Amino acid sequence: MNRTIVAASTPRARCPSARVALAVSMLLGYLTMVVLAQAQSLTIARTGNAIRVRAPEFNFIKGEPLVRLKDGRSVRIDLQLDVLPGPGGQAVAQGRQAYVLSYDLWEERFAVTQAGSPSRSNRYLTSAAAEAWCLEQLTVPVSELGRFGRDLPFWIRLGYRVLDAEASPPENGAGDFSLRGLVEALSRRRRTDPPAHSIEAGPFRLPL
Repeated sequence: MNRTIVAASTPRARCPSARVALAVSMLLGYLTMVVLAQAQSLTIARTGNAIRVRAPEFNFIKGEPLVRLKDGRSVRIDLQLDVLPGPGGQAVAQGRQAYVLSYDLWEERFAVTQAGSPSRSNRYLTSAAAEAWCLEQLTVPVSELGRFGRDLPFWIRLGYRVLDAEASPPENGAGDFSLRGLVEALSRRRRTDPPAHSIEAGPFRLPL
């Protein structure tokens, strides 16, 4: 009587290099989806000699800043718009604006004052409307784009940082803690460090 003996196969352990390659591939796929999602949520428009962005999903009135506002404290938001030659590149053109936000506990609406001269302000806004108004004031001159405005595509980095406005007294030393004095003092301060929170999207071409 003949017997056939079949040896049980032992599954081979996957090569470590194959596992690493799979992990890298999955990570790159995830990062690609993130970039595409951000690109879909950020658009650019040209108004005269300036470009501005629209980013409905770019929110900064949230988390700790929102808690401060609802505690009756003012919050400074610094917005920064960078034009990049490619993802993660150095800015070839830049626009910055600073704002002081406050919250009306009775009306449950936000007020925004733009730093600089002349100072602008808007009141009785929802959080989404306040964020959109801030972005409308943030522009980059087309003339600063150089060849990226004429021939080459570019990327956009939109970022913000949050400061406690009440922790930054006026610099004139006169003890004037009015909102106007606060905004003027904040507008004189120069900051060269990158935004604490930012998104990138692209490529774009300059609208005609």
